[in-house]
Amino acid sequence: MNNSNDRLDRIEAILAATAVQQQANTAAIDRLTDRVDRIAVQQEANTEAIGRLSVQTSANTAAIDRLTERVDSIAVQQQASTELLDRLVDRVDRMVSVIQDHQGALRLLQHQQNEWREQMRIIQTEIRDIWQYLNNQLRNRGNGGGQN
Repeated sequence: MNNSNDRLDRIEAILAATAVQQQANTAAIDRLTDRVDRIAVQQEANTEAIGRLSVQTSANTAAIDRLTERVDSIAVQQQASTELLDRLVDRVDRMVSVIQDHQGALRLLQHQQNEWREQMRIIQTEIRDIWQYLNNQLRNRGNGGGQN
């Protein structure tokens, strides 16, 4: 019976060790279950966040599309403005050229006017001299001095 008792002791020791190991395994399984539950909660939160990010990404994409259209429209307007500005610059250049031509003509007219004034001054001086000569002649005749 000694053999049987030894065997029973060993079986009891093995059963006790197995029970301790099973309790440790159960505690480990409980910890893993808790961890899996936390991971599942986090994954659900991540899935919700991904859904929100997807909605936000769609809204951002739509906003970018609108901005791209606006930028394209502005680019077209800028091109039209540039073309208009180029035409206006050409027109102003032509107007400046015409003004410069007119200024040249005005300078020529002023020079001609100055020459005419000088000629008029000379003619007025000659008329005044002739007038004085004629007045002197009339005075001399009135004084009886018909001599020259």
